[in-house]
Amino acid sequence: MKQQNSAISETFTKVSETIDFTGKTIHVGIDVHQKNYQVAKVCQGMCLGNVSMNAQADGLIAHLKKHYPGAHFECVYECCAWGFNLQRKLIAAGMGCMVVHAADVSTSDKERKRKTDSVDALKLARCLASGDLKAIHMPDENRQKQRNLIRYRSRLVGDIGRSKNRIKSLLKFQGIDIPEEFGRNKHWSLNFLKWIELQASQDILLGDTLGLMIEQLKLLRQLLLRTERKLRHLGKDQYTSELKLITSVPGIGPTNAMLFLLEIGDINRFKGFDALNDFIGFCPDTNSSGDTERDRGITKRRNRRLRTALVEAAWIAIRRDPVLMDNYHELTKRMTGNRAIIRIARKLLRRLRAVLISGVEYKKGFVKDEMGG
Repeated sequence: MKQQNSAISETFTKVSETIDFTGKTIHVGIDVHQKNYQVAKVCQGMCLGNVSMNAQADGLIAHLKKHYPGAHFECVYECCAWGFNLQRKLIAAGMGCMVVHAADVSTSDKERKRKTDSVDALKLARCLASGDLKAIHMPDENRQKQRNLIRYRSRLVGDIGRSKNRIKSLLKFQGIDIPEEFGRNKHWSLNFLKWIELQASQDILLGDTLGLMIEQLKLLRQLLLRTERKLRHLGKDQYTSELKLITSVPGIGPTNAMLFLLEIGDINRFKGFDALNDFIGFCPDTNSSGDTERDRGITKRRNRRLRTALVEAAWIAIRRDPVLMDNYHELTKRMTGNRAIIRIARKLLRRLRAVLISGVEYKKGFVKDEMGG
Protein backbone atom coordinates (compact mmCIF):
# COMPACT_ATOMS: atom_id res chain seq x y z
CA MET A 1 0.00 0.00 0.00
CA LYS A 2 2.82 2.37 0.84
CA GLN A 3 4.50 1.65 -2.49
CA GLN A 4 1.28 2.36 -4.35
CA ASN A 5 0.80 5.73 -2.62
CA SER A 6 4.40 6.62 -3.36
CA ALA A 7 3.91 5.76 -7.02
CA ILE A 8 0.76 7.87 -7.22
CA SER A 9 2.49 10.81 -5.49
CA GLU A 10 5.51 10.50 -7.80
CA THR A 11 3.30 10.38 -10.88
CA PHE A 12 1.33 13.46 -9.73
CA THR A 13 4.54 15.38 -9.08
CA LYS A 14 5.91 14.64 -12.53
CA VAL A 15 2.63 15.62 -14.19
CA SER A 16 2.32 18.84 -12.20
CA GLU A 17 5.86 19.85 -13.11
CA THR A 18 5.11 19.52 -16.81
CA ILE A 19 1.98 21.76 -16.75
CA ASP A 20 2.46 24.90 -18.82
CA PHE A 21 1.05 28.05 -17.17
CA THR A 22 1.82 30.34 -20.11
CA GLY A 23 -0.69 33.19 -20.30
CA LYS A 24 -2.04 32.59 -16.80
CA THR A 25 -1.68 34.86 -13.79
CA ILE A 26 -0.92 33.36 -10.42
CA HIS A 27 -1.59 35.50 -7.35
CA VAL A 28 0.88 34.83 -4.56
CA GLY A 29 0.26 35.75 -0.93
CA ILE A 30 3.37 35.83 1.25
CA ASP A 31 3.26 35.86 5.05
CA VAL A 32 6.73 37.17 5.86
CA HIS A 33 8.62 36.17 9.00
CA GLN A 34 12.26 36.34 10.03
CA LYS A 35 13.06 32.68 9.39
CA ASN A 36 10.41 31.56 6.93
CA TYR A 37 7.89 32.62 4.27
CA GLN A 38 4.43 31.09 4.11
CA VAL A 39 3.52 31.18 0.41
CA ALA A 40 0.01 30.61 -0.97
CA LYS A 41 -0.64 30.49 -4.73
CA VAL A 42 -4.08 31.11 -6.27
CA CYS A 43 -5.01 30.83 -9.95
CA GLN A 44 -8.55 31.38 -11.25
CA GLY A 45 -9.99 30.95 -7.75
CA MET A 46 -8.18 27.66 -7.08
CA CYS A 47 -5.44 27.30 -4.47
CA LEU A 48 -2.45 25.67 -6.15
CA GLY A 49 -0.44 25.28 -2.97
CA ASN A 50 0.30 26.76 0.43
CA VAL A 51 3.83 25.96 1.55
CA SER A 52 6.43 27.16 4.04
CA MET A 53 10.00 27.85 2.94
CA ASN A 54 13.15 29.55 4.14
CA ALA A 55 13.02 33.34 4.21
CA GLN A 56 15.13 33.87 1.09
CA ALA A 57 13.92 35.90 -1.87
CA ASP A 58 16.03 33.94 -4.37
CA GLY A 59 14.60 30.66 -3.11
CA LEU A 60 11.06 31.98 -3.43
CA ILE A 61 11.67 33.16 -7.01
CA ALA A 62 13.23 29.83 -7.97
CA HIS A 63 10.31 27.92 -6.42
CA LEU A 64 7.68 29.88 -8.34
CA LYS A 65 9.48 29.65 -11.69
CA LYS A 66 10.19 25.93 -11.28
CA HIS A 67 6.68 24.81 -10.37
CA TYR A 68 4.69 27.24 -12.54
CA PRO A 69 6.71 27.77 -15.75
CA GLY A 70 5.47 30.46 -18.10
CA ALA A 71 3.09 32.05 -15.58
CA HIS A 72 2.91 35.73 -14.71
CA PHE A 73 3.13 36.26 -10.95
CA GLU A 74 1.43 38.96 -8.89
CA CYS A 75 2.69 38.88 -5.31
CA VAL A 76 1.67 40.65 -2.12
CA TYR A 77 2.83 40.83 1.49
CA GLU A 78 2.13 43.04 4.48
CA CYS A 79 4.54 45.82 5.42
CA CYS A 80 6.88 44.68 8.16
CA ALA A 81 10.32 45.17 9.68
CA TRP A 82 11.99 43.83 6.51
CA GLY A 83 10.78 46.77 4.43
CA PHE A 84 10.74 46.72 0.65
CA ASN A 85 13.74 44.47 -0.05
CA LEU A 86 11.62 41.46 -1.00
CA GLN A 87 9.43 43.60 -3.23
CA ARG A 88 12.40 45.04 -5.09
CA LYS A 89 13.88 41.57 -5.70
CA LEU A 90 10.58 40.18 -6.98
CA ILE A 91 10.14 43.14 -9.34
CA ALA A 92 13.71 42.73 -10.57
CA ALA A 93 12.85 39.10 -11.36
CA GLY A 94 10.01 40.24 -13.61
CA MET A 95 7.20 39.61 -11.12
CA GLY A 96 4.58 42.06 -9.92
CA CYS A 97 4.58 42.77 -6.20
CA MET A 98 2.80 45.12 -3.85
CA VAL A 99 3.22 45.82 -0.15
CA VAL A 100 0.03 46.53 1.80
CA HIS A 101 -0.81 47.91 5.21
CA ALA A 102 -1.91 45.09 7.50
CA ALA A 103 -4.93 47.10 8.68
CA ASP A 104 -6.18 47.38 5.08
CA VAL A 105 -6.55 43.62 4.64
CA SER A 106 -10.15 42.60 5.38
CA THR A 107 -10.40 39.73 7.85
CA SER A 108 -13.42 37.62 8.73
CA ASP A 109 -14.28 36.62 12.28
CA LYS A 110 -13.40 33.02 11.47
CA GLU A 111 -9.95 34.05 10.20
CA ARG A 112 -9.29 36.03 13.36
CA LYS A 113 -10.23 33.13 15.62
CA ARG A 114 -8.34 30.52 13.61
CA LYS A 115 -5.35 32.59 12.63
CA THR A 116 -2.36 30.71 11.24
CA ASP A 117 0.38 31.59 8.78
CA SER A 118 -1.26 29.51 6.05
CA VAL A 119 -4.60 31.25 6.61
CA ASP A 120 -2.94 34.68 6.42
CA ALA A 121 -1.04 33.83 3.22
CA LEU A 122 -4.12 32.42 1.49
CA LYS A 123 -6.18 35.43 2.56
CA LEU A 124 -3.62 37.77 1.00
CA ALA A 125 -3.56 35.80 -2.25
CA ARG A 126 -7.34 35.77 -2.58
CA CYS A 127 -7.71 39.45 -1.71
CA LEU A 128 -5.08 40.27 -4.33
CA ALA A 129 -6.88 38.16 -6.94
CA SER A 130 -10.17 39.93 -6.23
CA GLY A 131 -8.58 43.39 -6.49
CA ASP A 132 -9.45 44.37 -2.92
CA LEU A 133 -5.95 45.47 -1.91
CA LYS A 134 -4.32 48.88 -2.24
CA ALA A 135 -0.54 49.12 -2.17
CA ILE A 136 1.39 51.50 0.03
CA HIS A 137 4.01 53.69 -1.62
CA MET A 138 7.43 52.15 -2.22
CA PRO A 139 10.00 54.92 -1.76
CA ASP A 140 12.97 55.47 -4.00
CA GLU A 141 15.81 53.34 -2.64
CA ASN A 142 18.25 56.25 -2.33
CA ARG A 143 15.71 58.46 -0.59
CA GLN A 144 14.81 55.60 1.74
CA LYS A 145 18.44 55.31 2.81
CA GLN A 146 18.68 59.08 3.29
CA ARG A 147 15.48 59.00 5.36
CA ASN A 148 17.25 56.77 7.88
CA LEU A 149 19.41 59.76 8.86
CA ILE A 150 16.49 62.02 9.86
CA ARG A 151 14.86 59.12 11.72
CA TYR A 152 18.11 58.42 13.55
CA ARG A 153 18.14 62.05 14.62
CA SER A 154 14.67 61.63 16.12
CA ARG A 155 15.85 58.60 18.08
CA LEU A 156 18.87 60.53 19.36
CA VAL A 157 16.64 63.36 20.58
CA GLY A 158 14.53 60.82 22.43
CA ASP A 159 17.61 59.15 23.93
CA ILE A 160 18.91 62.52 25.14
CA GLY A 161 15.61 63.28 26.81
CA ARG A 162 15.57 59.91 28.55
CA SER A 163 19.18 60.35 29.71
CA LYS A 164 18.32 63.73 31.24
CA ASN A 165 15.34 62.26 33.04
CA ARG A 166 17.46 59.44 34.48
CA ILE A 167 20.00 61.91 35.84
CA LYS A 168 17.29 64.12 37.38
CA SER A 169 15.58 61.08 38.89
CA LEU A 170 18.84 59.90 40.44
CA LEU A 171 19.53 63.33 41.94
CA LYS A 172 16.01 63.45 43.35
CA PHE A 173 16.28 59.91 44.76
CA GLN A 174 19.56 60.81 46.49
CA GLY A 175 18.01 63.97 48.00
CA ILE A 176 20.07 66.42 45.91
CA ASP A 177 17.99 69.49 45.03
CA ILE A 178 18.60 71.21 41.68
CA PRO A 179 19.15 74.99 42.05
CA GLU A 180 16.37 77.23 40.72
CA GLU A 181 18.56 78.76 38.01
CA PHE A 182 18.91 75.29 36.47
CA GLY A 183 15.53 73.79 37.34
CA ARG A 184 13.51 75.37 34.49
CA ASN A 185 16.18 75.05 31.81
CA LYS A 186 15.07 72.47 29.22
CA HIS A 187 18.34 72.78 27.29
CA TRP A 188 20.99 71.84 29.77
CA SER A 189 23.81 74.35 29.80
CA LEU A 190 27.48 73.64 30.35
CA ASN A 191 27.20 75.31 33.77
CA PHE A 192 24.47 72.86 34.76
CA LEU A 193 26.57 69.89 33.65
CA LYS A 194 29.52 71.27 35.66
CA TRP A 195 27.26 71.55 38.69
CA ILE A 196 26.23 67.89 38.32
CA GLU A 197 29.88 66.86 37.95
CA LEU A 198 30.62 68.80 41.14
CA GLN A 199 27.98 66.77 42.98
CA ALA A 200 29.56 63.62 41.60
CA SER A 201 33.02 64.62 42.81
CA GLN A 202 31.76 65.18 46.36
CA ASP A 203 30.57 61.59 46.78
CA ILE A 204 32.83 58.79 45.53
CA LEU A 205 30.14 56.10 45.56
CA LEU A 206 27.53 58.26 43.81
CA GLY A 207 30.14 59.80 41.55
CA ASP A 208 30.80 56.57 39.67
CA THR A 209 27.17 56.34 38.52
CA LEU A 210 26.69 60.05 37.83
CA GLY A 211 29.96 60.23 35.94
CA LEU A 212 28.94 57.44 33.59
CA MET A 213 25.49 58.95 33.05
CA ILE A 214 26.96 62.37 32.21
CA GLU A 215 29.44 60.72 29.86
CA GLN A 216 26.56 59.01 28.04
CA LEU A 217 24.67 62.31 27.75
CA LYS A 218 27.69 64.10 26.29
CA LEU A 219 28.25 61.31 23.78
CA LEU A 220 24.62 61.47 22.64
CA ARG A 221 24.92 65.23 22.21
CA GLN A 222 28.02 64.79 20.06
CA LEU A 223 26.24 62.21 17.91
CA LEU A 224 23.27 64.56 17.51
CA LEU A 225 25.57 67.39 16.42
CA ARG A 226 27.29 65.18 13.84
CA THR A 227 23.93 63.93 12.56
CA GLU A 228 22.60 67.46 12.09
CA ARG A 229 25.77 68.44 10.22
CA LYS A 230 25.29 65.52 7.84
CA LEU A 231 21.65 66.55 7.33
CA ARG A 232 22.72 70.10 6.48
CA HIS A 233 25.26 68.81 3.95
CA LEU A 234 22.63 66.51 2.43
CA GLY A 235 20.20 69.40 2.11
CA LYS A 236 22.75 71.67 0.44
CA ASP A 237 23.94 68.97 -1.94
CA GLN A 238 20.63 67.49 -3.15
CA TYR A 239 17.63 69.47 -1.89
CA THR A 240 18.67 73.12 -2.14
CA SER A 241 15.70 74.41 -4.16
CA GLU A 242 13.10 72.38 -2.23
CA LEU A 243 14.53 73.52 1.11
CA LYS A 244 14.39 77.15 0.03
CA LEU A 245 10.71 76.78 -0.88
CA ILE A 246 9.68 74.94 2.28
CA THR A 247 11.59 77.10 4.76
CA SER A 248 9.86 80.18 3.31
CA VAL A 249 6.71 78.95 5.11
CA PRO A 250 6.56 80.42 8.65
CA GLY A 251 7.23 77.87 11.37
CA ILE A 252 9.23 75.48 9.18
CA GLY A 253 12.94 75.29 9.92
CA PRO A 254 15.69 73.32 8.14
CA THR A 255 15.25 70.16 10.24
CA ASN A 256 11.48 69.94 9.77
CA ALA A 257 11.95 70.78 6.08
CA MET A 258 14.30 67.83 5.62
CA LEU A 259 11.90 65.61 7.58
CA PHE A 260 9.05 66.62 5.26
CA LEU A 261 11.05 66.08 2.08
CA LEU A 262 12.49 62.71 3.07
CA GLU A 263 9.24 61.30 4.48
CA ILE A 264 6.96 62.55 1.69
CA GLY A 265 9.19 61.95 -1.31
CA ASP A 266 7.63 63.22 -4.53
CA ILE A 267 4.73 65.51 -3.60
CA ASN A 268 3.07 64.78 -6.96
CA ARG A 269 2.44 61.15 -5.98
CA PHE A 270 -0.57 62.42 -4.02
CA LYS A 271 -3.59 63.04 -6.26
CA GLY A 272 -4.65 66.03 -4.21
CA PHE A 273 -4.50 67.67 -0.82
CA ASP A 274 -6.97 65.19 0.69
CA ALA A 275 -4.67 62.27 -0.13
CA LEU A 276 -1.71 64.08 1.44
CA ASN A 277 -3.82 65.01 4.46
CA ASP A 278 -4.84 61.37 4.91
CA PHE A 279 -1.19 60.31 4.83
CA ILE A 280 -0.17 62.87 7.47
CA GLY A 281 -3.26 62.16 9.61
CA PHE A 282 -5.09 65.48 10.08
CA CYS A 283 -8.48 63.99 9.20
CA PRO A 284 -11.08 62.80 11.76
CA ASP A 285 -12.23 59.27 12.47
CA THR A 286 -15.98 58.67 12.62
CA ASN A 287 -18.25 55.85 13.74
CA SER A 288 -21.73 56.23 12.27
CA SER A 289 -24.62 53.81 12.04
CA GLY A 290 -28.19 54.82 11.18
CA ASP A 291 -29.10 57.91 13.18
CA THR A 292 -26.10 57.52 15.49
CA GLU A 293 -23.00 59.52 14.65
CA ARG A 294 -19.88 59.52 16.78
CA ASP A 295 -16.88 61.75 16.17
CA ARG A 296 -13.83 59.84 17.35
CA GLY A 297 -11.48 62.81 17.01
CA ILE A 298 -8.32 63.01 14.97
CA THR A 299 -7.38 59.75 13.27
CA LYS A 300 -4.95 57.28 14.78
CA ARG A 301 -3.69 56.36 11.30
CA ARG A 302 -0.96 58.85 10.57
CA ASN A 303 2.68 59.49 9.90
CA ARG A 304 3.59 60.04 13.53
CA ARG A 305 6.81 61.95 12.90
CA LEU A 306 5.35 64.37 10.38
CA ARG A 307 2.12 65.06 12.23
CA THR A 308 3.96 65.80 15.47
CA ALA A 309 6.45 68.06 13.69
CA LEU A 310 3.72 70.01 11.87
CA VAL A 311 1.72 70.58 15.06
CA GLU A 312 4.83 71.91 16.79
CA ALA A 313 5.56 74.09 13.75
CA ALA A 314 2.00 75.44 13.84
CA TRP A 315 2.54 76.86 17.33
CA ILE A 316 5.55 78.73 15.99
CA ALA A 317 3.77 79.80 12.80
CA ILE A 318 0.89 81.60 14.56
CA ARG A 319 3.46 83.83 16.26
CA ARG A 320 5.11 84.75 12.96
CA ASP A 321 2.27 84.93 10.44
CA PRO A 322 -0.57 87.43 11.08
CA VAL A 323 -2.98 85.51 8.83
CA LEU A 324 -2.53 82.30 10.79
CA MET A 325 -2.75 84.20 14.08
CA ASP A 326 -6.13 85.67 13.04
CA ASN A 327 -7.33 82.21 11.96
CA TYR A 328 -6.26 80.74 15.28
CA HIS A 329 -8.10 83.39 17.32
CA GLU A 330 -11.26 82.87 15.27
CA LEU A 331 -11.09 79.13 15.82
CA THR A 332 -10.59 79.42 19.59
CA LYS A 333 -13.96 81.18 19.85
CA ARG A 334 -15.70 77.87 19.15
CA MET A 335 -13.17 75.20 20.20
CA THR A 336 -10.21 74.56 22.49
CA GLY A 337 -6.73 75.76 21.62
CA ASN A 338 -5.46 72.21 21.04
CA ARG A 339 -8.18 71.53 18.48
CA ALA A 340 -7.61 74.88 16.84
CA ILE A 341 -3.89 74.25 16.41
CA ILE A 342 -4.68 71.02 14.51
CA ARG A 343 -6.56 73.09 11.94
CA ILE A 344 -3.69 75.57 11.76
CA ALA A 345 -1.30 72.67 11.15
CA ARG A 346 -3.55 71.51 8.31
CA LYS A 347 -3.38 74.99 6.79
CA LEU A 348 0.39 74.83 7.16
CA LEU A 349 0.35 71.55 5.25
CA ARG A 350 -1.63 73.22 2.44
CA ARG A 351 1.02 75.90 2.18
CA LEU A 352 3.84 73.36 2.07
CA ARG A 353 2.11 71.49 -0.75
CA ALA A 354 1.39 74.74 -2.60
CA VAL A 355 4.97 76.02 -2.59
CA LEU A 356 6.37 72.66 -3.72
CA ILE A 357 3.89 72.28 -6.58
CA SER A 358 4.01 75.91 -7.75
CA GLY A 359 7.73 76.44 -7.20
CA VAL A 360 6.98 79.89 -5.72
CA GLU A 361 8.15 80.86 -2.24
CA TYR A 362 5.53 81.72 0.36
CA LYS A 363 5.08 85.38 1.20
CA LYS A 364 4.04 86.11 4.76
CA GLY A 365 0.81 88.01 5.15
CA PHE A 366 -1.01 86.59 2.12
CA VAL A 367 -4.77 86.64 2.47
CA LYS A 368 -6.71 83.40 2.81
CA ASP A 369 -6.73 80.94 -0.05
CA GLU A 370 -3.93 82.67 -2.00
CA MET A 371 -1.57 79.91 -0.92
CA GLY A 372 -4.23 77.38 -0.03
CA GLY A 373 -4.60 78.76 3.53
